[in-house]
Amino acid sequence: METYQRELELKGSLLVRDPHARGQLLRHAELILGDVINSLRAGSVQVDEGYRLLALDIGSSRASRGVQPSESLTAASALFEAIVLETVTEVHGSVEALRLAVLALHRSLMLRITAASASYSGYLLGKLHDAHLDERNRIARELHDRVGSALSIAHRQLELYDVYRAGEPVKAANRAGRAQEALKQSMLSLRAVTSDLKMDDVPQSLEKALLGYVDTVADHGPEISLGINGDETWAPPTVRDESFLVIREAVRNALSHGAPRRILVTVDIAPHELRAMVDDDGSGFTDTDLAASDGIGLASIRERVDLLGGTVTLFSRPGAGTHVEMAIPLPGHRDAPSQ
Repeated sequence: METYQRELELKGSLLVRDPHARGQLLRHAELILGDVINSLRAGSVQVDEGYRLLALDIGSSRASRGVQPSESLTAASALFEAIVLETVTEVHGSVEALRLAVLALHRSLMLRITAASASYSGYLLGKLHDAHLDERNRIARELHDRVGSALSIAHRQLELYDVYRAGEPVKAANRAGRAQEALKQSMLSLRAVTSDLKMDDVPQSLEKALLGYVDTVADHGPEISLGINGDETWAPPTVRDESFLVIREAVRNALSHGAPRRILVTVDIAPHELRAMVDDDGSGFTDTDLAASDGIGLASIRERVDLLGGTVTLFSRPGAGTHVEMAIPLPGHRDAPSQ
Protein backbone atom coordinates (compact mmCIF):
# COMPACT_ATOMS: atom_id res chain seq x y z
CA MET A 1 0.00 0.00 0.00
CA GLU A 2 2.90 2.39 0.70
CA THR A 3 4.27 1.90 -2.81
CA TYR A 4 0.80 2.50 -4.22
CA GLN A 5 0.25 5.71 -2.24
CA ARG A 6 3.71 6.99 -3.08
CA GLU A 7 3.15 6.40 -6.80
CA LEU A 8 -0.14 8.32 -6.73
CA GLU A 9 1.49 11.20 -4.87
CA LEU A 10 4.23 11.34 -7.51
CA LYS A 11 1.56 11.43 -10.22
CA GLY A 12 -0.15 14.34 -8.43
CA SER A 13 -3.38 12.39 -7.94
CA LEU A 14 -6.24 14.40 -6.47
CA LEU A 15 -7.50 11.26 -4.75
CA VAL A 16 -4.69 11.18 -2.19
CA ARG A 17 -5.13 14.87 -1.31
CA ASP A 18 -8.76 14.59 -0.25
CA PRO A 19 -9.17 12.70 3.08
CA HIS A 20 -12.52 11.15 2.11
CA ALA A 21 -11.34 10.03 -1.32
CA ARG A 22 -8.07 8.77 0.16
CA GLY A 23 -9.95 6.60 2.67
CA GLN A 24 -12.11 5.10 -0.08
CA LEU A 25 -9.06 4.57 -2.25
CA LEU A 26 -7.11 2.62 0.36
CA ARG A 27 -10.14 0.55 1.40
CA HIS A 28 -10.77 -0.35 -2.23
CA ALA A 29 -7.12 -1.29 -2.73
CA GLU A 30 -7.20 -3.54 0.35
CA LEU A 31 -10.30 -5.35 -0.92
CA ILE A 32 -8.78 -5.86 -4.37
CA LEU A 33 -5.57 -7.18 -2.84
CA GLY A 34 -7.73 -9.48 -0.71
CA ASP A 35 -9.34 -10.85 -3.88
CA VAL A 36 -5.89 -11.67 -5.29
CA ILE A 37 -4.77 -13.40 -2.09
CA ASN A 38 -8.00 -15.40 -1.80
CA SER A 39 -7.70 -16.44 -5.45
CA LEU A 40 -4.15 -17.74 -4.91
CA ARG A 41 -5.31 -19.70 -1.88
CA ALA A 42 -8.36 -21.15 -3.66
CA GLY A 43 -6.55 -21.93 -6.90
CA SER A 44 -9.17 -20.07 -8.96
CA VAL A 45 -10.30 -16.48 -9.49
CA GLN A 46 -12.28 -15.24 -6.48
CA VAL A 47 -13.96 -11.82 -6.17
CA ASP A 48 -15.82 -10.83 -3.02
CA GLU A 49 -19.55 -10.63 -3.77
CA GLY A 50 -19.87 -7.36 -1.87
CA TYR A 51 -17.57 -5.51 -4.25
CA ARG A 52 -20.42 -3.41 -5.67
CA LEU A 53 -21.25 -1.55 -2.46
CA LEU A 54 -18.01 0.40 -2.16
CA ALA A 55 -17.63 0.72 -5.94
CA LEU A 56 -21.06 2.33 -6.28
CA ASP A 57 -20.33 4.68 -3.41
CA ILE A 58 -17.00 5.67 -4.97
CA GLY A 59 -18.63 6.37 -8.34
CA SER A 60 -21.34 8.69 -7.02
CA SER A 61 -19.01 10.32 -4.49
CA ARG A 62 -16.38 11.20 -7.09
CA ALA A 63 -19.03 12.47 -9.50
CA SER A 64 -20.51 14.72 -6.81
CA ARG A 65 -17.06 16.10 -5.99
CA GLY A 66 -16.22 16.79 -9.64
CA VAL A 67 -13.39 14.21 -9.77
CA GLN A 68 -12.70 13.35 -13.41
CA PRO A 69 -12.77 9.66 -14.51
CA SER A 70 -9.12 9.95 -15.58
CA GLU A 71 -8.18 10.20 -11.89
CA SER A 72 -9.83 6.84 -11.20
CA LEU A 73 -8.16 5.20 -14.20
CA THR A 74 -4.77 6.53 -13.11
CA ALA A 75 -5.33 5.09 -9.63
CA ALA A 76 -6.41 1.72 -11.05
CA SER A 77 -3.34 1.58 -13.29
CA ALA A 78 -1.02 2.41 -10.40
CA LEU A 79 -2.64 -0.27 -8.22
CA PHE A 80 -2.35 -2.86 -10.99
CA GLU A 81 1.36 -2.16 -11.39
CA ALA A 82 2.02 -2.17 -7.64
CA ILE A 83 0.26 -5.50 -7.04
CA VAL A 84 1.80 -7.20 -10.09
CA LEU A 85 5.32 -6.16 -9.07
CA GLU A 86 4.70 -7.39 -5.52
CA THR A 87 3.20 -10.66 -6.77
CA VAL A 88 6.18 -11.38 -9.03
CA THR A 89 8.37 -11.27 -5.92
CA GLU A 90 6.04 -13.37 -3.76
CA VAL A 91 5.22 -16.27 -6.09
CA HIS A 92 8.90 -17.25 -6.48
CA GLY A 93 8.86 -17.81 -10.22
CA SER A 94 5.64 -19.83 -10.41
CA VAL A 95 4.15 -19.00 -13.80
CA GLU A 96 0.78 -20.54 -12.91
CA ALA A 97 0.51 -18.55 -9.66
CA LEU A 98 1.47 -15.35 -11.46
CA ARG A 99 -1.10 -16.03 -14.19
CA LEU A 100 -3.82 -16.63 -11.59
CA ALA A 101 -2.88 -13.51 -9.62
CA VAL A 102 -3.00 -11.32 -12.73
CA LEU A 103 -6.36 -12.79 -13.81
CA ALA A 104 -7.83 -12.24 -10.35
CA LEU A 105 -6.46 -8.70 -10.20
CA HIS A 106 -7.84 -7.89 -13.64
CA ARG A 107 -11.22 -9.40 -12.83
CA SER A 108 -11.52 -7.59 -9.49
CA LEU A 109 -10.48 -4.25 -10.99
CA MET A 110 -12.78 -4.48 -14.02
CA LEU A 111 -15.86 -5.44 -11.99
CA ARG A 112 -15.29 -2.54 -9.62
CA ILE A 113 -14.50 -0.06 -12.41
CA THR A 114 -17.67 -1.10 -14.26
CA ALA A 115 -19.83 -0.65 -11.16
CA ALA A 116 -18.21 2.68 -10.25
CA SER A 117 -18.56 3.95 -13.84
CA ALA A 118 -22.26 3.10 -13.86
CA SER A 119 -22.73 4.92 -10.56
CA TYR A 120 -20.71 7.91 -11.81
CA SER A 121 -22.76 8.14 -15.01
CA GLY A 122 -26.00 7.65 -13.10
CA TYR A 123 -25.20 10.56 -10.83
CA LEU A 124 -24.43 12.83 -13.79
CA LEU A 125 -27.58 11.76 -15.63
CA GLY A 126 -29.58 12.52 -12.50
CA LYS A 127 -28.07 16.00 -12.29
CA LEU A 128 -28.73 16.52 -15.99
CA HIS A 129 -32.35 15.49 -15.50
CA ASP A 130 -32.66 17.94 -12.60
CA ALA A 131 -31.16 20.69 -14.76
CA HIS A 132 -33.73 19.97 -17.50
CA LEU A 133 -36.56 20.11 -14.97
CA ASP A 134 -35.25 23.40 -13.60
CA GLU A 135 -35.11 24.80 -17.14
CA ARG A 136 -38.68 23.70 -17.83
CA ASN A 137 -39.82 25.27 -14.56
CA ARG A 138 -38.00 28.48 -15.45
CA ILE A 139 -39.71 28.64 -18.84
CA ALA A 140 -43.07 28.00 -17.19
CA ARG A 141 -42.44 30.86 -14.75
CA GLU A 142 -41.36 33.16 -17.57
CA LEU A 143 -44.51 32.39 -19.55
CA HIS A 144 -46.72 32.82 -16.49
CA ASP A 145 -45.10 35.94 -15.07
CA ARG A 146 -44.32 37.83 -18.26
CA VAL A 147 -46.56 36.60 -21.06
CA GLY A 148 -49.50 35.45 -18.92
CA SER A 149 -49.59 38.66 -16.93
CA ALA A 150 -49.64 40.85 -20.04
CA LEU A 151 -52.38 38.73 -21.65
CA SER A 152 -54.49 38.97 -18.49
CA ILE A 153 -54.19 42.75 -18.59
CA ALA A 154 -55.15 42.80 -22.27
CA HIS A 155 -58.15 40.59 -21.60
CA ARG A 156 -59.36 42.83 -18.78
CA GLN A 157 -58.95 45.97 -20.88
CA LEU A 158 -60.97 44.42 -23.71
CA GLU A 159 -63.72 43.54 -21.24
CA LEU A 160 -63.80 47.19 -20.13
CA TYR A 161 -63.80 48.25 -23.79
CA ASP A 162 -67.04 46.30 -24.27
CA VAL A 163 -68.51 47.99 -21.17
CA TYR A 164 -67.72 51.53 -22.39
CA ARG A 165 -68.09 51.03 -26.15
CA ALA A 166 -71.75 52.02 -26.45
CA GLY A 167 -72.01 54.95 -24.03
CA GLU A 168 -68.47 56.27 -23.46
CA PRO A 169 -66.43 56.00 -26.67
CA VAL A 170 -63.46 57.99 -25.27
CA LYS A 171 -63.04 55.61 -22.35
CA ALA A 172 -63.55 52.67 -24.70
CA ALA A 173 -60.79 53.93 -27.00
CA ASN A 174 -58.50 54.36 -23.99
CA ARG A 175 -59.15 50.76 -22.91
CA ALA A 176 -58.53 49.50 -26.44
CA GLY A 177 -55.20 51.36 -26.48
CA ARG A 178 -54.17 49.79 -23.18
CA ALA A 179 -55.13 46.36 -24.46
CA GLN A 180 -53.01 46.94 -27.54
CA GLU A 181 -49.99 47.93 -25.42
CA ALA A 182 -50.43 44.87 -23.22
CA LEU A 183 -50.56 42.63 -26.28
CA LYS A 184 -47.38 44.23 -27.63
CA GLN A 185 -45.68 43.59 -24.30
CA SER A 186 -46.79 39.96 -24.31
CA MET A 187 -45.37 39.54 -27.83
CA LEU A 188 -42.03 41.02 -26.74
CA SER A 189 -41.94 38.76 -23.70
CA LEU A 190 -42.81 35.70 -25.77
CA ARG A 191 -40.09 36.62 -28.27
CA ALA A 192 -37.56 36.88 -25.44
CA VAL A 193 -38.52 33.44 -24.11
CA THR A 194 -38.39 31.79 -27.55
CA SER A 195 -35.05 33.48 -28.28
CA ASP A 196 -33.64 31.83 -25.16
CA LEU A 197 -34.93 28.45 -26.35
CA LYS A 198 -33.30 28.90 -29.75
CA MET A 199 -30.02 29.83 -28.09
CA ASP A 200 -29.99 26.44 -26.29
CA ASP A 201 -28.69 25.04 -29.60
CA VAL A 202 -25.34 26.70 -29.05
CA PRO A 203 -23.05 27.50 -32.00
CA GLN A 204 -19.52 26.13 -31.78
CA SER A 205 -18.15 29.65 -31.25
CA LEU A 206 -18.59 30.89 -27.69
CA GLU A 207 -18.04 34.48 -28.79
CA LYS A 208 -20.71 34.28 -31.52
CA ALA A 209 -23.17 32.69 -29.12
CA LEU A 210 -22.63 35.41 -26.52
CA LEU A 211 -22.83 38.20 -29.10
CA GLY A 212 -26.09 36.71 -30.39
CA TYR A 213 -27.56 36.60 -26.90
CA VAL A 214 -26.44 40.16 -26.11
CA ASP A 215 -28.16 41.33 -29.30
CA THR A 216 -31.47 39.83 -28.15
CA VAL A 217 -31.50 41.80 -24.89
CA ALA A 218 -29.62 44.97 -25.85
CA ASP A 219 -32.64 46.87 -27.20
CA HIS A 220 -34.62 46.75 -23.96
CA GLY A 221 -32.01 46.49 -21.25
CA PRO A 222 -28.80 47.94 -19.82
CA GLU A 223 -25.50 48.35 -21.63
CA ILE A 224 -23.76 44.96 -21.92
CA SER A 225 -20.03 44.85 -22.68
CA LEU A 226 -18.36 41.63 -23.79
CA GLY A 227 -14.65 40.80 -23.81
CA ILE A 228 -13.15 37.43 -24.79
CA ASN A 229 -9.42 36.76 -24.57
CA GLY A 230 -7.53 33.65 -25.66
CA ASP A 231 -8.01 30.86 -28.18
CA GLU A 232 -11.42 29.15 -28.04
CA THR A 233 -9.96 25.95 -29.53
CA TRP A 234 -8.20 25.31 -26.20
CA ALA A 235 -11.63 24.52 -24.73
CA PRO A 236 -13.56 21.42 -25.92
CA PRO A 237 -16.98 22.07 -27.52
CA THR A 238 -18.77 20.74 -24.43
CA VAL A 239 -16.97 23.23 -22.19
CA ARG A 240 -17.69 26.11 -24.58
CA ASP A 241 -21.37 25.20 -24.81
CA GLU A 242 -21.84 24.79 -21.06
CA SER A 243 -19.88 27.99 -20.41
CA PHE A 244 -22.26 29.88 -22.67
CA LEU A 245 -25.28 28.56 -20.77
CA VAL A 246 -23.71 29.49 -17.43
CA ILE A 247 -22.78 33.01 -18.58
CA ARG A 248 -26.21 33.51 -20.09
CA GLU A 249 -27.85 32.47 -16.81
CA ALA A 250 -25.65 34.87 -14.84
CA VAL A 251 -26.56 37.74 -17.19
CA ARG A 252 -30.23 36.78 -17.04
CA ASN A 253 -30.13 36.80 -13.23
CA ALA A 254 -28.62 40.28 -13.29
CA LEU A 255 -31.31 41.52 -15.68
CA SER A 256 -34.14 39.91 -13.71
CA HIS A 257 -33.14 40.83 -10.16
CA GLY A 258 -30.50 43.55 -10.11
CA ALA A 259 -31.88 46.34 -12.34
CA PRO A 260 -28.33 47.21 -13.48
CA ARG A 261 -27.33 50.03 -15.81
CA ARG A 262 -24.28 48.15 -17.04
CA ILE A 263 -23.17 44.52 -17.24
CA LEU A 264 -19.61 43.47 -18.04
CA VAL A 265 -18.89 39.94 -19.30
CA THR A 266 -15.25 38.84 -19.43
CA VAL A 267 -13.99 35.46 -20.64
CA ASP A 268 -10.30 34.51 -20.38
CA ILE A 269 -9.26 31.26 -22.06
CA ALA A 270 -5.83 29.78 -21.34
CA PRO A 271 -4.52 26.32 -22.30
CA HIS A 272 -5.18 25.05 -18.77
CA GLU A 273 -8.34 26.97 -17.79
CA LEU A 274 -11.43 28.85 -18.94
CA ARG A 275 -12.38 31.65 -16.56
CA ALA A 276 -15.50 33.79 -16.99
CA MET A 277 -16.75 36.76 -14.97
CA VAL A 278 -20.08 38.58 -15.02
CA ASP A 279 -20.14 41.92 -13.17
CA ASP A 280 -23.08 44.27 -12.84
CA ASP A 281 -23.73 47.58 -11.09
CA GLY A 282 -27.23 46.61 -9.99
CA SER A 283 -28.89 46.57 -6.61
CA GLY A 284 -26.96 43.58 -5.27
CA PHE A 285 -28.29 41.37 -2.49
CA THR A 286 -27.58 39.85 0.90
CA ASP A 287 -27.43 36.18 1.91
CA THR A 288 -30.90 36.64 3.39
CA ASP A 289 -32.22 37.91 0.05
CA LEU A 290 -30.68 34.91 -1.70
CA ALA A 291 -32.24 32.47 0.76
CA ALA A 292 -35.65 34.08 0.26
CA SER A 293 -35.51 33.73 -3.54
CA ASP A 294 -36.06 30.49 -5.49
CA GLY A 295 -32.30 30.34 -6.18
CA ILE A 296 -32.83 28.15 -9.24
CA GLY A 297 -30.64 30.29 -11.50
CA LEU A 298 -27.66 30.11 -9.16
CA ALA A 299 -28.25 26.39 -8.50
CA SER A 300 -28.22 25.74 -12.24
CA ILE A 301 -24.95 27.65 -12.58
CA ARG A 302 -23.29 25.69 -9.78
CA GLU A 303 -24.49 22.33 -11.08
CA ARG A 304 -23.28 22.94 -14.63
CA VAL A 305 -19.86 24.12 -13.46
CA ASP A 306 -19.56 21.28 -10.92
CA LEU A 307 -20.16 18.73 -13.66
CA LEU A 308 -17.22 20.22 -15.56
CA GLY A 309 -14.99 19.97 -12.50
CA GLY A 310 -14.91 23.74 -12.04
CA THR A 311 -15.68 26.23 -9.30
CA VAL A 312 -18.08 29.15 -8.91
CA THR A 313 -17.50 32.28 -6.82
CA LEU A 314 -20.32 34.71 -6.02
CA PHE A 315 -19.99 38.08 -4.32
CA SER A 316 -22.70 40.68 -3.86
CA ARG A 317 -23.47 43.61 -1.62
CA PRO A 318 -26.61 45.77 -1.49
CA GLY A 319 -26.09 48.82 -3.68
CA ALA A 320 -22.72 47.58 -4.97
CA GLY A 321 -23.76 45.11 -7.65
CA THR A 322 -22.88 41.45 -8.08
CA HIS A 323 -19.79 39.54 -9.21
CA VAL A 324 -20.12 35.97 -10.53
CA GLU A 325 -16.97 34.10 -11.51
CA MET A 326 -16.41 30.57 -12.75
CA ALA A 327 -13.18 28.68 -13.42
CA ILE A 328 -13.17 25.46 -15.43
CA PRO A 329 -10.02 23.32 -15.87
CA LEU A 330 -9.21 22.36 -19.45
CA PRO A 331 -7.79 19.00 -20.58
CA GLY A 332 -4.46 20.38 -21.79
CA HIS A 333 -1.66 21.79 -19.63
CA ARG A 334 -3.54 21.50 -16.32
CA ASP A 335 -0.35 22.16 -14.40
CA ALA A 336 0.43 25.39 -16.21
CA PRO A 337 0.54 28.40 -13.89
CA SER A 338 -2.48 30.70 -13.79
CA GLN A 339 -2.02 34.03 -15.49
